[in-house]
Amino acid sequence: FIEDDYDGKLHLMTLSMIRDADTAADEEIIGLSFWREVPAEEMGDWFDVERISKMITKSTIQQECDNEISNHAKCRMELVRSSSINWIQNALTATDDEIETDKKATIEQVTHSATIDKLTHSWVKIELIAIKQSYRAHHLGNIILGCTLAKAEEHNQHAILHVAGGGASKNIPAAKLYGRFGFVSVPKHDEGGPFSKPDKDLFVLGNIGKALEELPLEETLQIK
Repeated sequence: FIEDDYDGKLHLMTLSMIRDADTAADEEIIGLSFWREVPAEEMGDWFDVERISKMITKSTIQQECDNEISNHAKCRMELVRSSSINWIQNALTATDDEIETDKKATIEQVTHSATIDKLTHSWVKIELIAIKQSYRAHHLGNIILGCTLAKAEEHNQHAILHVAGGGASKNIPAAKLYGRFGFVSVPKHDEGGPFSKPDKDLFVLGNIGKALEELPLEETLQIK
């Protein structure tokens, strides 16, 4: 079930268990996700472009290690995670066409403007993914995250989320879940990270469409 609000910018998806398929009786909601489309102006307030450049140079973006999947799946995930880094790197360079758009502006001004435009558009922030406690350990989080990204990708390219429960170092199941879909963790702002707010325990997916296209979904979703 999907519900949209605020002109289609806020989204709620639920995962239900129906015990009687013929009558749809005794339906129980066992999981949900909530995400929103982030305005470019808000993302512009978050980004620190100078920090992004330094972060790329110093290779401080982290890729989570997952030893529970095959080597083939690891290679595919590595490609997707690398794309999350590469799209940021590409956004830091203005093309000749972009410089031609304003002859009166300096190259530095146009480059900065083009970079901000590339970095701040087409984002969703996944605010919540939750599975009812009695249904955990059945990989339902994988399914609802996959469905969330598939729906979000219809109008957006990039995703960001916050790992609750103490971050990736303490909430290991959540970190593995997001890592399997190509998300990469970024450092806090005072550690050289690109986001001024929020800046703690963040994971970023640079290209939602590429993740859905390239990832081995059977292993990603943990379908047995």
